[in-house]
Amino acid sequence: MNYFYLTGTPVTTFDCEKQISTFIPLKFNKRSGRCIVTTSEDAMKATEPHSPLPDTTMMNALSKAFHWQRLLDRGIVHSGTEIARKENTDLTTVNEILRLTLLDPGIVESILRGRQPEGLTMNWFNSNPIPWEWKQQRRKIKGIDRNQTD
Repeated sequence: MNYFYLTGTPVTTFDCEKQISTFIPLKFNKRSGRCIVTTSEDAMKATEPHSPLPDTTMMNALSKAFHWQRLLDRGIVHSGTEIARKENTDLTTVNEILRLTLLDPGIVESILRGRQPEGLTMNWFNSNPIPWEWKQQRRKIKGIDRNQTD
């Protein structure tokens, strides 16, 4: 925590001159790439653990995946190739993102709340196969942080 003391101009009261100092606790945090200053009102809250922020890349991928799956289910588009053409993207990207619809709902919820393991990123999904069974998915994703050697 960084502390800043602001000292005001001297104030004359009666016969003596006094200087007033104000203590303002500030804390600088980075959230989603932005610097946030925590003021004195928030100082007590700042010491409490705050809820983690969701990974915006993962959230965007999840929203695309479920939107595209809905388009496929409703017959608005007939294949991933058609989605790739309409979205002006590669078919491989569409297929990788569509795989996210096969995730266990608990895993999806943890991603949306920002509580997924730190190593669970789109890069991880692109380079690792996702098991079909939700129980196996949970087991594999629990082991992500332990298996990383960063």
